[in-house]
Amino acid sequence: MFKSKYQAFLDTTSENIFKTKKQSNPITLVVLGYLLLVAIGTALLNMPASTTRPLSFIEAFFTAMSAVCVTGLSVVDISSTFTHVGDWILLVLMQMGGLGIMTVSTTLILLAGMHPGFNHQSVLLSNYTQEGNVDAGHILKAVLPFTFILELIGAVIYYTQLSDLPLYDRIFGSLFQAVSSFCNVGFTLFPDSLVRFQCNPFMNITTCILVLAGGFGFLAITEMQYAFDFKRRAMRKISLHTRIAFFGTIIVVIASTLVFTLTEWDNALSGLSIGDKFLSTTFMAFSSRTAGLNTVNVPGLSVASLFFFVIIMFVGANPGSCGGGIKVTTAAVISLLGFNRLLGRTKTQVMGRTLPESTVDKAVRVFVVSIVVIALGTLLLLYTEAPGASHADNNGQFLKVLFEVVSAYSTCGLSMGLTTELSPFGQFLICSIMFVGRMGPLFLISAVAGQAKNTTWYAEEDIMVG
Repeated sequence: MFKSKYQAFLDTTSENIFKTKKQSNPITLVVLGYLLLVAIGTALLNMPASTTRPLSFIEAFFTAMSAVCVTGLSVVDISSTFTHVGDWILLVLMQMGGLGIMTVSTTLILLAGMHPGFNHQSVLLSNYTQEGNVDAGHILKAVLPFTFILELIGAVIYYTQLSDLPLYDRIFGSLFQAVSSFCNVGFTLFPDSLVRFQCNPFMNITTCILVLAGGFGFLAITEMQYAFDFKRRAMRKISLHTRIAFFGTIIVVIASTLVFTLTEWDNALSGLSIGDKFLSTTFMAFSSRTAGLNTVNVPGLSVASLFFFVIIMFVGANPGSCGGGIKVTTAAVISLLGFNRLLGRTKTQVMGRTLPESTVDKAVRVFVVSIVVIALGTLLLLYTEAPGASHADNNGQFLKVLFEVVSAYSTCGLSMGLTTELSPFGQFLICSIMFVGRMGPLFLISAVAGQAKNTTWYAEEDIMVG
């Protein structure tokens, strides 16, 4: 009798414990971690030793948020506002924001000789792999050396091109630019971004490689690295995810290069040699997706180019990378869904495979929520920054606002000059959009909302569409 009651007590207790653990959401750790890092960054950037002039709270907060969210938008001139101390703070914020809070925290735990908990590992695995059977330590041993070695190589190449700077500025400027490029941030220590290096092939090509590596995604890069088996002298099987990420990136880059060549050949690129024109259009194609670095004057581009910028910024980079946007694979799934439906197929098929309905459903939700966030953000910013302005006297304000919102949401960092003109409310709104874009809308929703346990299905009734 006593034993049965004791056993019942143990069963009930264990059931409650597992229920509590099941209800806990590890995603909230990432959200809180990013917010804590932004708060620390804001406080550090507000120190007198960090700046050449006093900053307001919103200026420091905006800069810290932009660095942590690897966006690159700024309401102050980075090159003249911050001291060496402030520049180092920005570099650390960019690196931690690019690698991710969970990556950094797990690294510290492993260095301390401890083992990361289930919450840490589950979020880390969801960021870098499709499978849940990979140890977090193995991921970090691959991610961190790849990141730091590539940044170091980039810094060395940058160093050779900054020979006109003093030694300290040359060393730190090279390191800062390498981290900014790989993490797809868009911050530079030059007031004109990289416009002064428009015709420098070493700066352009190095930046494109770093931007591509940082935005390609760890899983895809790892598979591409080991695509060829040297022992068997044969190609290994590449996952569908990597194939779509690879071909999707190529399509976006080639399409962007062609569009920018057609729209800017006799506009922003007039006066340059043919080689420099192709160098500039290629740089724009790589950087404009999510990096935010530019070698041309963005407000001086044609309307067609600026609108195309909006489209490719919205698409962004690949999953598991430093880049933002809805991701290339998400855009590919949406396109494949439409293509298969046009052919009358009930399933989404590509490359001899059928995509799971759960993946298609997630892509559609990401797309719809992103459109809603951008539409609401644009509407609010138009109301606060151009109240009462009519179409006749807004001087292209709609495109500037839409460009700014999409750039913030995709964590790209390009701007038509609106960032420094924003009101305090507008700056806070852009900060919120940057944070949502960096975290991902579905990521944030799942951090505060649980899954529905019971779903009620109602009777079907058709409507007319089309």
